[in-house]
Amino acid sequence: MNELHSILEAWRGLQGEHRSAVLASVVHVSGSAYRRPGARMLLLPDGKRIGSVSGGCLEGELAKKAWWLTESGEPSVRVYDTTSDDDAVWEFGLGCNGVVQVMLERVETPAIHEALTYLDARRDSPVVMATLVRVTSAAETHYAAGSRVFFDGERCGQSGLALLLWEDLRLAWLERRSRYVHVAGLEVFVEWLGPPQKLVIFGAGHDARPLVSISKQLGWHVTIADGRPAYACAANFPDADRVVLFRAEAPLRGLSIDEDTAVVLMTHNYPLDLRLLPAVLAHNPRYVGVLGPKNRAERLLDECGLAAPENLHAPAGLDVGGEAPAAVALSITAEIQAVLMSRKGGELRLREGSLHAPVLEVGRAEFRPLAAQPAYCELNG
Repeated sequence: MNELHSILEAWRGLQGEHRSAVLASVVHVSGSAYRRPGARMLLLPDGKRIGSVSGGCLEGELAKKAWWLTESGEPSVRVYDTTSDDDAVWEFGLGCNGVVQVMLERVETPAIHEALTYLDARRDSPVVMATLVRVTSAAETHYAAGSRVFFDGERCGQSGLALLLWEDLRLAWLERRSRYVHVAGLEVFVEWLGPPQKLVIFGAGHDARPLVSISKQLGWHVTIADGRPAYACAANFPDADRVVLFRAEAPLRGLSIDEDTAVVLMTHNYPLDLRLLPAVLAHNPRYVGVLGPKNRAERLLDECGLAAPENLHAPAGLDVGGEAPAAVALSITAEIQAVLMSRKGGELRLREGSLHAPVLEVGRAEFRPLAAQPAYCELNG
C-alpha cells in the first residue's frame, strides 16, 4: 500500500468515529529536500502518524504545532528554510540545503473532506489535483487557500479556478509530472497522482516471496501467477494483492498487463517461459525481467523468433552481488525502480547534478480563452 492509500485508509477509519486529524502535505520545494512535493503525513489525535514529509526532522515539529495552527479551520502553510544559519535549522536537525513548504489542513473541513472523498473514489485511477497554496494578490481574495480542482483527463469543472488552470492541468496529465504554478496572483500546486505501480510475477516459488515483500514496501500492486495449485495460493503470499492460478494453455488469462506494468518471469521452467515471453512482450510492458543467465534469455528469444526489445531485461536486476533470494529480489526491484524513474541505477556519488529532478515551476500572467481549449477537456463539472 502506498503512502496516499495508507492515509486514505486511516481517514476512512476516522469517519465513523467523527474524530479529527491534520493532513500535512509538502506543496513546494526549492533546492534539496529528503521528500519531494506530494509527500504527505496524517496526524491522528492519539499521536500516531501515517506517512512522512521529511527524513524525520520536521515530523516532530509539525506534530507539536499542527493542531493549534489549524484550530480556526483554515489551512496553514509552514515554510522551513534549511539554507539559513538560523538556530532553528540546527534544532530540527535540518541540513538539506533547501526550502520546504508544508500545508496543514484539518480533514473535517469541507474542502479537504471533499478532496479526500474524491481521491478515495479514484484510488486506482490517475488524476491531477490542483491545490491553491497561497493568494499573493489582493485582487484575487475571492479564492481561498486550500481550494482544489481535479482533472481526470476529460473533465476539470467550470469554476473560475478550473478555467484559470486548465492548461496546467492538461499538461500535468499529459506529461505525468507535477508543477508549481504562479498565475494571476495565485500560487498553485498542480499534482499528478498516478495509481500504484503494477508488478506481475510469474512463478510462485520461495524466491518470489522477498520480491513481493520489497515491492509492497515500495507501495506497488503485486500479482503472483503460477500454474501449480500448491504454489499459487494466498497462504503462501499473504502480502500479495492477487494470487492467480493460470492454465498452461492461457497463462495470461485474468491478468492485467499494459504499458505501465512491470513483469518478472521467475518460473524456473524453460518450456513455460517459451510460452510466456512472447505473450507478455505482445502487451509491451514498461519492464520485462527474466531470471536466469544471459545465454538462457538469448536462447529463449531465438526459439521464439524475437529480437530483444528495449524493455526486456535479461538477466533481470542490477549488478549488486549476492545470490540469496532476498539479494536477488533487491537487485530486481532496484532495476525496476531505476527504469520507472528513467535512471541508470549507478552510484549516487558519481551522479552529476542534483539527486532529484528539479520542481517544474511555471509563471503565467493570464490564461488562454475558453475557445482555445481542446475538445477532451470538458468543463462541465
